[in-house]
Amino acid sequence: MELSELSDRMEIEQVIYRYCRGIDRGDREMIRSVYHPDAHDDHGTFKGAGIDFADLIVDSMDQQTMAAQHHITNIYIELRGNRAHVESYFLAFHPTGTGSAETLARMGGRYLDLFEKREGKWLIADRKVVSDWTRTSMSGDTWDIAAHFPAGARREADLSYTMFS
Repeated sequence: MELSELSDRMEIEQVIYRYCRGIDRGDREMIRSVYHPDAHDDHGTFKGAGIDFADLIVDSMDQQTMAAQHHITNIYIELRGNRAHVESYFLAFHPTGTGSAETLARMGGRYLDLFEKREGKWLIADRKVVSDWTRTSMSGDTWDIAAHFPAGARREADLSYTMFS
């Protein structure tokens, strides 16, 4: 494998990780930064411009009392010149509701992305989100040891913002 191919693969992976961090921390600009300006995102109930998805998802998730988490597992990349077909497996955890009405929506799925390298940058040109399985429930007590950890939050309220500032 050539050094340029390794560099391309790493840049694509960083875009995927940046997307997840942007979603979980509620960072609109970080989410927008993963899409080309004319990119399309087919995200289940949302089908439209990728940069518009940033506003929709941040506004929606800001209504929740707990932060979501998106985890990337396997990433398969086929490079084809300045285009790449990328399949990224994900696990998404979305706590919703309050008090006795809390649920934990979980999804195992895949991002099917067409990446394009334009002006030297790899970004998403087209995304389709596939749901392989979902579950909901959040019954049971919280884990006692959790009280000893800082709670995750969105934007500047999250501890990671201090680390990266």
